[in-house]
Amino acid sequence: MTARAGRRRGGPVGWTLAMLLLLALTLAYAPQVLAFPFSQRIGDVTVYAERPIDTRIVDELARAEMLLRSSPIYSGPVRRSLFLTNGGWRWRVLALQSPHAFAFRRPFGSAIVVNRSDIAADRVTTDRDIGNTRTLSGVIAHETTHIMIADHLGELRAALLPTWVAEGYADHVAAESSLTDAEAGRLRRTDPHAPALAYHDARHRVATVLANNGGSVDAVFAQR
Repeated sequence: MTARAGRRRGGPVGWTLAMLLLLALTLAYAPQVLAFPFSQRIGDVTVYAERPIDTRIVDELARAEMLLRSSPIYSGPVRRSLFLTNGGWRWRVLALQSPHAFAFRRPFGSAIVVNRSDIAADRVTTDRDIGNTRTLSGVIAHETTHIMIADHLGELRAALLPTWVAEGYADHVAAESSLTDAEAGRLRRTDPHAPALAYHDARHRVATVLANNGGSVDAVFAQR
């Protein structure tokens, strides 16, 4: 009797946990369920936004594509969804594990969710005190590079890359970090463990490896 009662009590709990897991997976791989009020298909990219989509997004996607084409692992336009947020509740719900990021893409997914986006200014900002601004086109190129790496290596091998390799190469393709060299020098003196420095240094480290190996991206991916 007690065991059966326990199973009956556990039934609703199990269903609740299953529903919460399903909701989490849905949000992770189909952010559009949060009812982004604006959407537009531009080539291979579907753009979802919280504000009316400025026509300049076409130019920014074109610049991102130009950056991606510079990579030897580029094999053609990447079909993906781009979610532009205002850094408000939609971002906070979707970016629970990375609220201070510029953007993110989940493993095995093609959805790119972007923090506080300004299409007119080609800019993305975060709430960091230092290194809190990047170009929107560069952020799109950075996150799309992660998709290209996964397509090139497979998701599992891509997930096992050292962080400096994966993030450094994505920034290398994006041709930017959130810090200039001068800003990085000043920050290194005051906060040598700042996250923005890790990205800045990884990009330079990847560039050095590429310069020394004749431009072999696969040799970069073999680094440990």
